[in-house]
Amino acid sequence: MGQRAKRTTTVTVDLGDLKAPWQSWCEQQGVTPSHALRNALRQAMDRRGTRTPAPRLRVTPKRERATARIELNLTTSELAALKKMAGHEGYVPTKWLVAMVRTKLTGQPQVGQPELETLTRSNQQLLALGRNLNQIAKVLNTAPQNRTAFRIEVITELSRVIQAHTKKVSDVLRGTVERWHLQ
Repeated sequence: MGQRAKRTTTVTVDLGDLKAPWQSWCEQQGVTPSHALRNALRQAMDRRGTRTPAPRLRVTPKRERATARIELNLTTSELAALKKMAGHEGYVPTKWLVAMVRTKLTGQPQVGQPELETLTRSNQQLLALGRNLNQIAKVLNTAPQNRTAFRIEVITELSRVIQAHTKKVSDVLRGTVERWHLQ
């Protein structure tokens, strides 16, 4: 048998943790993963040229007092699910709905109590790192002969901690926006 020519139209993507849910979703839709991805790419490219300005551009960026009201009718089971989900995320239902709407309209994160606590701990860690760096800088500036006292490992470790911290804060903020992508 002859050797098959290598396809030049193939793209390989490492899905990581998304592989199993992706395959499950494709199976539920009755399509192959390749077909579903091709369709998603077509839709994304078709929308690219015809996209209208995002509605969030019409939201006033200045701080306003929330006085406008809206009535929302839910089924009993929807209200129960809303209360459960809002409570799990550190919100009362009304504030959860307001945060969801504001995130959708502005694209900006709305933090709840759990995120606020995480960001508070994160800031405390950053302050401690800042003090450590100030101490190192002071020693290096006042006593250059002590430069060897600060091993590269110490500075590398501080850099690693700062990068981990930055990732944690980014994850929290991204999570507050992504939480509203309801399925």
